[in-house]
Amino acid sequence: MNDPHAARQDTRKIILDLAEALWLGRGFNSFSYQHISRELGVKNAAIHYHYPRKTDLGVALIERYRRRFARFAEAQAGLDPREQLEQYFSLTDAYHDQDQRICPSGVLSSEYQTLPEEMQEAARAFVAEMRAWAVTIVRDGRECGVMQYPGSPEAMGELVFAALQGVLQLARLDTAALPAVKQQVRCLLGFADADPHHEEVHDNTKKSHEPHRRQGE
Repeated sequence: MNDPHAARQDTRKIILDLAEALWLGRGFNSFSYQHISRELGVKNAAIHYHYPRKTDLGVALIERYRRRFARFAEAQAGLDPREQLEQYFSLTDAYHDQDQRICPSGVLSSEYQTLPEEMQEAARAFVAEMRAWAVTIVRDGRECGVMQYPGSPEAMGELVFAALQGVLQLARLDTAALPAVKQQVRCLLGFADADPHHEEVHDNTKKSHEPHRRQGE
């Protein structure tokens, strides 16, 4: 016997997945429910049934990003700070490798002033969580002696976050910018031992990152 609740959840997930692809590819303000309904082969009313307003859809997307990121960061908690940094890099790599998308935090930041207040509130919380993880990584790295850098962990964490967010946009024009910026971040943190290990880490973390982006809510 079919489960109506399960069917609704599946439909909601499909809608979110399509909206996410549109959002990261072109921005929140550049797609409509018609883009989603056309892809699904249904009328707009079917989308409104699950998400009455586009704002509701936007908030649901951001909250899903937050849940995914929380699971991802928690999964890396037992790693050495250097490996955690490489995992942080993997988030950037994964978006770039999928049609040169901008990461959610980058899209939200660039469109922030035009988003509804409810989405702005959710966006602030999500971006704050990503920034906080960057700070935690570099703070733990210095405390355990694997990272050395001038200034405070807070400022260095913000720099790492901003560099990775910005380089995704630059990499659309010049793909060489992505590995160059990652290596410069390693230099700034005091462990620029450029060797094949970094490429191995990149390959492995991309694979481990895919379930985080693809499975579940």
